[in-house]
Amino acid sequence: MTDNFTTDDFLGGLVKLRQPKDGYRATSDAVLLAASIKPKKNQRVLDVGIGTGAVSLCLAARCPEVTIVGIDIQPEMITVTGENVALNKMEHRIAVIDADIRAKRIPDVPTGSFDWVITNPPFILEDQPSPVKVRDIAHREEGCSLAEWISNSLRYVTARGHFAMINRADRLPEILNLLYGKLGDIRIIPIWTIEGEAAKRVIVIGRKGVKSPAVLDKGVFLMHRDGTRTVEAEAIMREGKPILY
Repeated sequence: MTDNFTTDDFLGGLVKLRQPKDGYRATSDAVLLAASIKPKKNQRVLDVGIGTGAVSLCLAARCPEVTIVGIDIQPEMITVTGENVALNKMEHRIAVIDADIRAKRIPDVPTGSFDWVITNPPFILEDQPSPVKVRDIAHREEGCSLAEWISNSLRYVTARGHFAMINRADRLPEILNLLYGKLGDIRIIPIWTIEGEAAKRVIVIGRKGVKSPAVLDKGVFLMHRDGTRTVEAEAIMREGKPILY
């Protein structure tokens, strides 16, 4: 099995992640989402679609006083995530459960009980399935629509709790429409891969049961036009610093 995996450093080596060479592999999206979360001491976080555990592990490394539950529909990913949790000695902080977010009831995951629900859902709409099944399920929105994913995720947010997700920037209108009337105090954080180009990703954060107006944040530039990483991106990616907003 070792030959089919790589062990990669995240946050400058603070997090180690075993990932399949040909399957689902975490990207900068995971680090950025984790960096946007601002939980308080002893708060509980639900990671919907935990994948290899990258978001949860980066968040746990940055915020040592929170506990995290991660769910995923793919048993293969649950196995890999469990190994990564053990590799980073986070068994006492991160629990991993094989579950479908659309289920009416998930054992040990009570609705309305999480201070933060975070997610990096599948975002590829095109009818171009990957030949690798695990990667296809992780990336392609087919069996569960974005509307289903968001509405079911929101069931687990406690009153005045937070929901946070990262997705493609071109889907922002749809995301805001799906959140309308359900969350307030929404912050929109655009992510620019290269300065001067259109944002390709967006992080959306909102609170349940509040009516504060939405805010378009200054966002994050990852690279200068010459291909070098920005100071802010370096701090987020390698030093585990939070996204400031």
